[in-house]
Amino acid sequence: MKNLLLLINPVTAKTAITPSLIEVIDIFERAGYNTVVHITQKRGDIPSYLRDKEGIYDTVVCVGGDGTLNETVQGIFNFTQKPSIGYIPAGTTNDFATSWGIPKDPIAVATKIAEESPVYIDINLFCGKPYVYVAAFGMFTDISYKTPQQMKQNLGYAAYLFEALLNLGNLGKPVRLKVEHDGIVETGDYLYGMVANTRRVGGIDLKVKNSISISDGLMEVILIRASENPIESPRVVGAVLAQDMQSEYIHFAQTTKIKLTSDTPVPWTLDGEHGGDLKEVTVEVVKNAVKMFI
Repeated sequence: MKNLLLLINPVTAKTAITPSLIEVIDIFERAGYNTVVHITQKRGDIPSYLRDKEGIYDTVVCVGGDGTLNETVQGIFNFTQKPSIGYIPAGTTNDFATSWGIPKDPIAVATKIAEESPVYIDINLFCGKPYVYVAAFGMFTDISYKTPQQMKQNLGYAAYLFEALLNLGNLGKPVRLKVEHDGIVETGDYLYGMVANTRRVGGIDLKVKNSISISDGLMEVILIRASENPIESPRVVGAVLAQDMQSEYIHFAQTTKIKLTSDTPVPWTLDGEHGGDLKEVTVEVVKNAVKMFI
């Protein structure tokens, strides 16, 4: 028999998975999997739990939000024999799942894992640390991990909007950055930046989503420049709302590697979790790094 590990984050996934749990396990068992269930105990539990599990499981299925998926990828990334990854999304926005057509119904996901084959996907490395879909800095990027978990559970996506409204007066100062990729070197002031492999961020579809692939060896970079004159601020807002990638206020690129340098530490988020305050950041793609059911 094949071995499958089912990782469940009880904080984000309890409501979503509980009614279907027995049926999900039964689907895996009927497909020839010997299924082991692990309930995560705390944030950061998954990588440590998986540390000595190389070669034991053919498939690892995680149930939770984007952070749970992030931990799962971190946990198996350095394995020589990597198990395939399944993801049952049970978070608030589920941007990764929506981007790549992963159903929210646990039974539908389990059926796909039982009946279909995984595909290779790219993984980005943020200063050597793997993440799944987005690394970001600037305005509102701390909303996800600052929003109380109970509020997320009770209000869903509205919790993020509520927290954003509370922070409208605290957009912060632009970040002075030196940007280097593909022979381009430029310095500017930026309100926001993201390095991603997703078609959807913060519940909003990217207009360039049809040009984005999860297995092409490229990542997408979007940097929003601050206006030099405050009177031009409405033009910046207009460019962002229109997602005008040709605007002088938006730097858009698809690349394999980028380096961002600042004089002062910049707070980053990785898949919605705090990623550290750093002066120098290098992000690069590892093409076809893991196999996943999507």
